[in-house]
Amino acid sequence: MVGAVLAPLVGSGISIVGGGSDRGRRIAAKLGWLSAVLAITTAVSVALGGSFGVTLEGLYGRPILGLFADQLTVTLLVLVCGVGAVVQSFALRYLLMDRRARRFCAAANVVVVAMAVVSTSTTAAGLVVAWVAAGIGFVVVVGARPDLPGVRWSAQRTLEMFALGDLALVAALALIWMRAGNVDLISAGAMRLAAGRIGGLSGVVALLIVIAALTRSAQGPFGRWLPGTLSAPTPASALLHAGVVNGGGILLIRLGALTGDSMLAMVAAFAVAAGTATVATALMTRKPDIKGALVFSTMGQMGFMIAECAVGAYLAALVHLVGHGMYKATLFFGSGSQVPRLGQAPTAPVNVNSRLTRTFAAVTTAAGAVGVMALIPGVLYHRGGFVLLIFTAATAMTAGWAWWDRPPGSIRMAAVWVALMLAAGALYGLVLGALGSWIDPALPVAGVGTLNPWWLLSMAAGGLAIAGLVRIAGMQRRLVAVLVTVGAPPAPPGRRNPTGPRDSRIATPSGVTRSANLSTESAR
Repeated sequence: MVGAVLAPLVGSGISIVGGGSDRGRRIAAKLGWLSAVLAITTAVSVALGGSFGVTLEGLYGRPILGLFADQLTVTLLVLVCGVGAVVQSFALRYLLMDRRARRFCAAANVVVVAMAVVSTSTTAAGLVVAWVAAGIGFVVVVGARPDLPGVRWSAQRTLEMFALGDLALVAALALIWMRAGNVDLISAGAMRLAAGRIGGLSGVVALLIVIAALTRSAQGPFGRWLPGTLSAPTPASALLHAGVVNGGGILLIRLGALTGDSMLAMVAAFAVAAGTATVATALMTRKPDIKGALVFSTMGQMGFMIAECAVGAYLAALVHLVGHGMYKATLFFGSGSQVPRLGQAPTAPVNVNSRLTRTFAAVTTAAGAVGVMALIPGVLYHRGGFVLLIFTAATAMTAGWAWWDRPPGSIRMAAVWVALMLAAGALYGLVLGALGSWIDPALPVAGVGTLNPWWLLSMAAGGLAIAGLVRIAGMQRRLVAVLVTVGAPPAPPGRRNPTGPRDSRIATPSGVTRSANLSTESAR
């Protein structure tokens, strides 16, 4: 476990002292993969031999700093180290012959190390120090190419918002330290005892922790920094969306015993997350560039993840966190390849695309996916499990409806599609059930302040209602035009409608201009 955390740190040092050649970066990339392998080895050790840790103790045997490997922390460790290794390998080719590449490599490794410590720290002090270090490291990653348009501005905005969230978390740590000392994050009993010692300040502490999580996950008024990061190179975007914005969920899961008892904090987290998810989902479909759409998709996904934490569905939030990290990194790495694909003209639809047939396909795939998932042991027994089945049905129904809009629509292909949806539902159910059985003992218990999981459905229904009202009132384009400007750098003199960096644009079959923000990345 210690090797998995320290290997990227060694790689960061090698990339700095390696001079202008790419040899140091190649060694750092290999150390990244070594870190991922060691993280997987640690997970196997936990599965076979149980939890273990390494702790630096102070006076009276109290832990000062340390790392701990149990089902929860080692799952997060594998995610962080795996994403870090993939990002470094991609950047090794993407930033080839870039004289600032070693700066990116060093800072990215610092982010990986810091997030690994956040995921495995045994003490509150260690977690907060690593949290601040991860924020600083990512600001350096965003500003690694100051010669590109909009990079300096986005790095400054990111630094300002991260400083706000980090200050809130440091203030929460100070209050905890005054009342309960350096809290042991591994023992649920110790965290509950610390929450009791905090007393009347427990609500303030929980609200400060929620503010820190909302800021790092780009939610509500604390999320204006995220759209500006589009000016950063693609490896920076992949690291951000797969390993940094997830930090809000990691924080709320690890400190769930300190936040879950505050109704005010949970309501605030749910309200901000629900509003962000609604707005960001609307913007995702209207953004004219590929990476911009992915940015608002991330904001919406993180909003749903924060809402899951607010209702105490920590297992669902963890599955969402891990799945989003891997999926979004893949999408960013392949964003450049989407430009030529978007320019291809669609094939004419066939006659089978009748509304009745599409409805039947949508309902069939939804019912089949939910039916298969419901048969998987353990899916319905965790908090919010039944609510997730409803979201699974909606997702499958949407996919089934959309598929019939694309040829070929033969009966054979329809049968294949339904079979694939059933397999996907079964796979998701197996992952959820297996991960629940594996990780449930290490998850925090939902506090008395957490909301009812059915509020997740109210969030979805409210979002659909608001979107419908806006569309009926004819305000959609105006609202989207206003909201898209959030996070855009100020207009330089002599330019009328700047949106940050110039985009490589093409016209899609629907007439909407799309891009991949490739011109800002030196077109390597």
